[in-house]
Amino acid sequence: MTRANRNLVGLTIVAAALVAAVLWVGRREYLRDPPSVTPLDPGAVTRIELDIPPVTPQVFERRADGWWRIEPSAARADDQRVERLAELAASPVARWIPASGIASASIALEHPSATLVLNGVRLEYGGLTAIDELRYVRVGNKVALVPRQYSPEVMLTKPAGE
Repeated sequence: MTRANRNLVGLTIVAAALVAAVLWVGRREYLRDPPSVTPLDPGAVTRIELDIPPVTPQVFERRADGWWRIEPSAARADDQRVERLAELAASPVARWIPASGIASASIALEHPSATLVLNGVRLEYGGLTAIDELRYVRVGNKVALVPRQYSPEVMLTKPAGE
């Protein structure tokens, strides 16, 4: 084996080791900070609580024949609109921030513009970032930054098929 071939083999081994290290670190970060706002499968959501002040809070329940509003009064719900709310469980996250590291009032989470509870998982929607218009969403002890269009107000007003 010539010296050039030995060098090439050595560089190949080093490159493979670096790729493996990057993938290992990336997997650890993926597990620590998942890329979606909840671990819920939107298709598995069976109960949705929605509070967008000043509108009366509503609760929806999935039944065998579709979605039903059960509070403040019982009525058949628009399946497509409520499904769009369930889809918020899989909102993509641009970045996670520890909630302790940020003042709730400064990101409009002291009084959220909307609160969505999906199968018991509470999402509180705050303000937008100044530059890239990402929405602050408090989930437990973390705050996610999600694209602006992934909020209950937008999902309810979005036309079907969009």
